[in-house]
Amino acid sequence: MGRAVAYDLLRHDDTDLVTIADSNRKALENAKAFLKDKRLKAQTFDAANPAQVEKIFTKVDSAVAAVHYEFNLGFTKAAIKTKTHFCDMGGNSAIVDKQLALNLKAKKAGITVIPDCGLAPGMVSLFTRWGIERFPWVDSVKIRVGGLPQKPTGALKYERLFSVEGLINEYIEPVRIIRDGKIQTIEPLSEIESIEFPPPYGALEAFTTSGGTSTLVDTYKNRLKNLDYKTIRYPGHCAIIRAMYELGYFNEKPIITKSGKVIPRHLARVLFENNIPICRDDVTLMRVIFEGSGNKHEITIIDKATSNPHLTAMMRTTAFPAAIIAWMQTHGYISTTGVLPQELCVPVEPFIAELQKRGISISGI
Repeated sequence: MGRAVAYDLLRHDDTDLVTIADSNRKALENAKAFLKDKRLKAQTFDAANPAQVEKIFTKVDSAVAAVHYEFNLGFTKAAIKTKTHFCDMGGNSAIVDKQLALNLKAKKAGITVIPDCGLAPGMVSLFTRWGIERFPWVDSVKIRVGGLPQKPTGALKYERLFSVEGLINEYIEPVRIIRDGKIQTIEPLSEIESIEFPPPYGALEAFTTSGGTSTLVDTYKNRLKNLDYKTIRYPGHCAIIRAMYELGYFNEKPIITKSGKVIPRHLARVLFENNIPICRDDVTLMRVIFEGSGNKHEITIIDKATSNPHLTAMMRTTAFPAAIIAWMQTHGYISTTGVLPQELCVPVEPFIAELQKRGISISGI
């Protein structure tokens, strides 16, 4: 994702410098070979070392975190200290809440910090705002998103597109929704429904997962009657993951085995990483459904991996939105300061126009 963010930012002629930082030297070398741009600087760093993070932040106008969510709070503090605009790709609601608590400090520093700027959580929040502002009759919003291999194999019919830790979080954490005008918490991996996309995808399934609504539940709790989010997969996926969930494969409490203590979640992560291949040819499916007073409107995205340059659809629909927001932060499009949900500070129409410039086709706009 970080490589795709850098690729996008380097497309702008007025970009003077893009710094990519990672603990993995080989990953940096691969990124440099892919990007091939004199304005690119690569350096190793420890994301858990505040001094190293701050040193990098002092040399840029805006920073984007494409790292494990556990670092996002520390990065937010570094952004405030160095007065650097910052956005991240989220992945954990509890971390986002801690970031939002630093709103006044960010405001005092004169910067904007925007969590959850990927796909879902991410740009689905801006599409939600677009529909609510466009159609006064809206009282219900359904958000459905999935990243899928174009040629599914195996029982799960799934291939890895992002962090396994983030994926497991989506599958096991409580799901916040608005239902009948009240904020409620429901189980993940439940309420399976069928959803249809044009061939070759056809009938798919969607089920509850956490995090996709980000801050929308709080933003629109007094405006909407219903708001929920579900993940799209090929049929049968949820039943398998649900069985693993019920058997305790994602628990963090150690269990005793003949080989010693094992943390089931750690084992599950390794099994996922070792046995589910990384996806190279994927499709991102997104549908946001607005309903109310007998009316209905849908926004749909079907975005596929590209070959030249090789970018997965998940990279395009996760990294590009973050890159667009970082670019907007440095070009005066976002004037409000503080730590803010994107649906409260990112201008929707210019954001959508930027997505379309990148070849992301959006029907229903």
